[in-house]
Amino acid sequence: MGEEETGTPQKKFPWFEPFACEGCGDCIPVCPTGSIELLDNENMKVPKAWVTNPDTCIGCGRCAKACIVGAVQMTTYVDMAKKRYLEEKQPV
Repeated sequence: MGEEETGTPQKKFPWFEPFACEGCGDCIPVCPTGSIELLDNENMKVPKAWVTNPDTCIGCGRCAKACIVGAVQMTTYVDMAKKRYLEEKQPV
């Protein structure tokens, strides 16, 4: 349940660091809303995890806890994070 469904603003949102992500995908199965996917493009050596559907993310932090390399941090800058995922569409 995101902000749209509950009416309550989210306090935190995941911030993925593409350069730190090793593409293991451990964050994907723990996401209760399926908001994260591994993305691949010709500029990356390995696929990178990314919030492909920020509107469904509930900010639970399970992805950050599952990331053993620390490539996912929870940020309180929720609006900035959502804008990043909507505008960039995939990691650099």
